[in-house]
Amino acid sequence: MYINKIIIKKFRHLENEELGPFHFNNKNSDLIVFAGPNGSGKSSVLELIGYSLSSSYSLSWQLSRTFTGFSFEISIGLNPDEKNIIIQSLNQELENVEREILEAIQVIDANTHSTLETKERQRLEIKERLKRQHKHKHDILEYFIKNSIYFRAFEFNEGDYAKNPTLHNQIHNYVTRELKDILKRSLGFFLRADRNYPQKGFNRNQIFAFDEVNRTEHLWTMAFNTSEIQYQDMYEFLVQQRYHYLRELGNYHNQKNKGANIGTEPEDPIKPYEHLLNTLFPDYKFADQNESIPSNLFIELPSKEVITFNDLSSGEKEVFFILSFFIRHNVENAIIVIDEPELHLHPELSRLLIRNIKSIKKGNQIWMATHNSEIIDETGRDKVIYVTRDLTSRKAKFISGDNEQDVILQLKNLFGFSGYIGVAKNLVFLEGDNSSPDRKFYSTLFSNNSNFKLIPANGSNNLNRINNAILSIMESNLAWISFYLIRDRDYLTKEMVTKYREHSSRKIFVLEKHELENYLIDFSSIKTVLSDIFNIEKTIDEIESIFHKTALNISSAVIRDMISFRLNLKLNPQDFSIGKVLNGQAYFEGTKANYTIKTNKNKLIKEKFSKTSIEIHKALTEQLSNVAIEKIITDCESEVKTALETDDWLTLFPGKELLELSAKSMGITNTISFQNSIIKELASHRDKINTELKEIFEKINEG
Repeated sequence: MYINKIIIKKFRHLENEELGPFHFNNKNSDLIVFAGPNGSGKSSVLELIGYSLSSSYSLSWQLSRTFTGFSFEISIGLNPDEKNIIIQSLNQELENVEREILEAIQVIDANTHSTLETKERQRLEIKERLKRQHKHKHDILEYFIKNSIYFRAFEFNEGDYAKNPTLHNQIHNYVTRELKDILKRSLGFFLRADRNYPQKGFNRNQIFAFDEVNRTEHLWTMAFNTSEIQYQDMYEFLVQQRYHYLRELGNYHNQKNKGANIGTEPEDPIKPYEHLLNTLFPDYKFADQNESIPSNLFIELPSKEVITFNDLSSGEKEVFFILSFFIRHNVENAIIVIDEPELHLHPELSRLLIRNIKSIKKGNQIWMATHNSEIIDETGRDKVIYVTRDLTSRKAKFISGDNEQDVILQLKNLFGFSGYIGVAKNLVFLEGDNSSPDRKFYSTLFSNNSNFKLIPANGSNNLNRINNAILSIMESNLAWISFYLIRDRDYLTKEMVTKYREHSSRKIFVLEKHELENYLIDFSSIKTVLSDIFNIEKTIDEIESIFHKTALNISSAVIRDMISFRLNLKLNPQDFSIGKVLNGQAYFEGTKANYTIKTNKNKLIKEKFSKTSIEIHKALTEQLSNVAIEKIITDCESEVKTALETDDWLTLFPGKELLELSAKSMGITNTISFQNSIIKELASHRDKINTELKEIFEKINEG
């Protein structure tokens, strides 16, 4: 289940805003992060999501909110598996209704005291009555055969919900019930920003309420409850889990010693939580104090000291508490809402939390609100929705992370330049006209690495434009920071690539392929994306054929651009330097009131620069002669021809054009979505990421 779209006509100071559409991602968990200052409206969006789901769980938090004058609609999507479950369940229930009707008719027909006329009337009555009782199931089935999205709304008369509110309410109630009963999981949970962790011991009377606490119905009531109740419930649950497990384990061995056949040994239910604790904080583990009745939850530290869970730092409790919800609620393909996940956390813990949130379960849609630069950076600032106030109306407005310039402005407003660039051990500049999209690519595929920052540096067409000052910076370290540059291959020759790599202590990385988009052309990944996202079924051979045809169609443009690129390199700014001529010598003579140029110095300067100019002119004349130009054209033609006859076209030809034009030839109009989907597919199958890219970032991480 996921949120597909949010339309806000009016909610507090949010007016006439729309978010989405968002899509289901069955490979990873998707993060949708709102960033902005306090009071900007980011938390209000999270409340709308909670409101759309909470009626099936707990209304306690709703009752403290006022909705007067508000108007909004939220569309909720089911993933393909969930939709199939609903359809199968409805079909089964309707088959049961038909069976009921048949059984009732058999009873009527077996009645020897009724007349034929009475029996016919009774048959019609039983059919009509049962069909009336179950009409809503027919309606829901018909709806889901055609749709995967339904609607929840509040006073939104112009939306889809208003067309048939009864049906959509029935759908929501039926869907939530079936997903609970069949999948045995909640639809998600909401953790609010008022979280706190009271210093309370365990109430020993709760030890007898374990069966109640362990019921799924109880768990569902916790999903959208207040934060204090959620924390207390989780804390008491963990204490009771350990106690009852040891009790069951003792009973198992007692029965086993008596020779009873009692099956397998009970598994420790607290193991997943202990694994989580140890993952977050190495060498931390739960401890037993051999109490007859537990009084607390105990933690053994790496120093072997045993403390109560309450004595952990607020940051340690925060991270463990949030991630424990994913385990206890068994959330997959669910909607998770977390307001200000960075509470009580220092920067590295914030990053650790986000990495684990993305990996702990799959298929979740996780909504967050933050004003923390580490959370934004770890998420990928291009994936964040920025919330700000319009200077004129003072109403909140949303800014998509795809808009690089607007995003930079928002980051500067939020954090100053530290939020825009950030600080890391290694700063990696990305050269190229598409360096901002490149950063999105790298940050997605290598998001698990935290000791580098990616900075778009825009175009740099030749080595000379990376001037000596930049090269000097890259060759040195500023404090403890190292600098690196990754640039596209473009149409550089092997000799030119070698020249780049010889500079700057191997801190300049030139890609082996034309540009970053070329590394997205993995045909098995594209096949999966076409099938799963765009419902286009193609074999790998068919896909390769489509891309090769695209390459052939753009081969004229490739030859044209390659020739132009290499001729332009011939006209790079020339070196007119003449060494240390006249060093330490005066160029003028006379007095302060009347200086004149020394004739011999002027003559020497003219001779030297005239000679240098003649040499440069001679060299350019040779380089741009008809013979030289003919050779460049012939070399380019031969290089492109050979590439098309082998697999080298995948390296030589511009990947961005290959992806865009091939996608369009298959009927895909949103080529950006196509590329982003391939990136996500590669990120979820890291073995498919090109080895060259992995090695580049390994070298950067190693310094």
